[in-house]
Amino acid sequence: MPRMSKRPRCRPRLAALILILALAACDTVDFAPRPSPAGSSPSDATSTQAPPATPRVPSLEEALALRAAADDRAAAEAFAAVLAADPSGSDARPARLHLAEALGRLGRWDEALETARPLAESAPEDELHARALFVAARAFEEAGAWAEATAVYERYRALGTPIEPYARLRQAAAQQTLGQLFEAAMAYEAVATSDLPPIERAGAYERAIAARLELGEPARALELYSSLLDLAEQPPYRARVMVAAAGVARDHGEVDQAREWLRAAAAEAPGAPEALEAVAQLLADPAGALPPATAARVYTAHERWPEAIAQFDTALAAGEDPAQRRERALALRATGAYEAALAELAALSAADPASDTGRQAQLDWVQTVGQSGDVGRAIAGYREFATAYPDDPRAPEALARVVILLERQGDAEGAALQRLDYVRRYPTAPNAQRAHFLAGMYFYEAARYGEASAIWDELRDTASGTIAAQASYWMARAATSGAVDVSLPADLLAAARAADPDSFYAARARELLGETPGGAVPLGAPIAAAEWREAEVWLASWSGTTPESLAPGGEQDPARDPAVVRGLALANAGLVSEAIGELRAPLGAWREDPARLYMLARLSHEHGLTYVALNAAERLATLAGEREAGVAPAAVRRLIFPTPYRTIVAEQAREHDVDPLALYALLRQESHFNPAATSWVGARGLAQVMPATAQGIAQELGIEGFNIDQLYRPEVSVRFGAYYLSQQIDNMGGSLPGALAAYNGGLGNAWRWAGGETVTDPDLFAERIDFAETRGYVKLVYGFHSAYRGIYQPGG
Repeated sequence: MPRMSKRPRCRPRLAALILILALAACDTVDFAPRPSPAGSSPSDATSTQAPPATPRVPSLEEALALRAAADDRAAAEAFAAVLAADPSGSDARPARLHLAEALGRLGRWDEALETARPLAESAPEDELHARALFVAARAFEEAGAWAEATAVYERYRALGTPIEPYARLRQAAAQQTLGQLFEAAMAYEAVATSDLPPIERAGAYERAIAARLELGEPARALELYSSLLDLAEQPPYRARVMVAAAGVARDHGEVDQAREWLRAAAAEAPGAPEALEAVAQLLADPAGALPPATAARVYTAHERWPEAIAQFDTALAAGEDPAQRRERALALRATGAYEAALAELAALSAADPASDTGRQAQLDWVQTVGQSGDVGRAIAGYREFATAYPDDPRAPEALARVVILLERQGDAEGAALQRLDYVRRYPTAPNAQRAHFLAGMYFYEAARYGEASAIWDELRDTASGTIAAQASYWMARAATSGAVDVSLPADLLAAARAADPDSFYAARARELLGETPGGAVPLGAPIAAAEWREAEVWLASWSGTTPESLAPGGEQDPARDPAVVRGLALANAGLVSEAIGELRAPLGAWREDPARLYMLARLSHEHGLTYVALNAAERLATLAGEREAGVAPAAVRRLIFPTPYRTIVAEQAREHDVDPLALYALLRQESHFNPAATSWVGARGLAQVMPATAQGIAQELGIEGFNIDQLYRPEVSVRFGAYYLSQQIDNMGGSLPGALAAYNGGLGNAWRWAGGETVTDPDLFAERIDFAETRGYVKLVYGFHSAYRGIYQPGG
């Protein structure tokens, strides 16, 4: 197995780091070729050997374009070349600053500090000076030189930059490490009451609370808990905070306040682990006064059925409540006590059959009948409900459950016919169009191609976008099977391609039509001024904006917004996660404002914030699509399908023998190019590799000392993603759809869907994936790959 070529990280001793700020020599980082080995010289070459060509020095603008593409390694080399070519020229100071920042983003903090030092220690105290100070402070942090970091952050904060609160947070962390708890607490509290995004403020509150408790100031900590709860909105997070706060309050004599927080935690977030802890504490407290219905719902959320039933019994003894009776009946069902559950539900339904609770109890009764084993009776019951209450919003779901039960009984045709009945009665139901397609798929797989084609043709009359593309594509497949007019496929494939040009079906239609995508843009090429102008003309054509309204400094300029100013400054400082956090609010606020979205996309792109630029451009294209048909211009398409981290992606694609454009398509779907992305199940980084999978990959690649937080480093995440994708391509016999299914849904499942280790029909394979997430994933990434191939040069 190949091994990672690991560059040793130089960590100077503290004394050496301090000396760096005082030394005047070695101002630049040398990226030039090393001298010839001892004993050789240019004169040793033969007379026929041509002199080496002088490499062209890139311009500062070219280096900035590399930075915008998040290609830090290439950008560092370019900035170093600009600096070396003219150390005293007008481009030298910005080149030095950008070089220092790029080295920091690469984790080469010792070199970053050495490079930033002349700017940090000299006048004028302009933006470049301030940013150099931030680099120096972060370098001291990385070296564990906390006192020096604190001092430099203090100098930086005195300049009053837009990201001063973030510097204060980092300074406070250094102070806390040094034992300066009071100073740290005061700093955290100042940030907590600032106008930073709520997630940053909440984190500051938590750190301030920890510092106050360590200082022995529980009263102040409890005040801060109250302020944090005023800020917090998400119930699971609030429950965690309230249980922690209750512990502090109880330990310091505020027992009534502790009980109040525990009761609130149980009521607001019954499914949170902390809610179960809150119930346990309150039930053990004679004065806990926890409503039994609240305890019952917490136990229900955690599937603690006997405890839930006991608490419901206590609640119902105090007074009749139909909702609680229903919940108790469902808890009985969960324990397998079907007869008791059916009796309760029947009584509840009979008491008030026309009420919402009564109708829901009827459906619950039917479902319980099915779970008890009487599937035929359940099918009849669901149909009776839909007939009796056709306008009830639960009627479509009743018919959808009939489909599930028919399939479980092995009645595939009955399920298909029921789907048709369902979609014709409820054509606007959430899953109606997919049910319509699946009805046709049954007849297709039964070789009844004419019936399948007629069903899909009916679907095309009501569908648009991806569903319309899907219906047209499969009509073409049906036509080629000889059951309908064979002259149709080309028109149908073209219709599929036009309905959703970036979809799986458009990609497959192009392949069947013999159209090979062949983009002309090289990876890493900057978006040219002419492309930006074309985008602005396109924007004006449907949004009513004018070129003047898009000019920098105007009233609508996003750069006037404080959150945008901070976000871009954070991006410059390499704090990408914090930058994205700042820019989420403007992204949401400007969802219906095409001009601001366009300008935000462009600004974010120019500062290397690919995630924000992609999301803004994607929303912009959606707004355009709502008003007129057409394809977005090249600049917008390239923002939607960007190619950041070019050097890393190209190297890893080459090393692991995968198409770099396929790798880009995968990274786009996995993380939208947010290197700090973390999924709810714990997948991390650009390629969203799970920790356990990452440990296995590290072992296969022979990487020693790996820890999962390294997945947040682009070079590690891209490498692991490329390796894992390559392995799945091999495991699936070279099939990209098969490999994508294995990447997302597991190799064993991919083999199950393929009926072996080879995907013989990529279309049927994709449709037969029975994990909705994986089915959507395969289709999206395959479509993205085609889009990338239509923009960029083959093979990258």
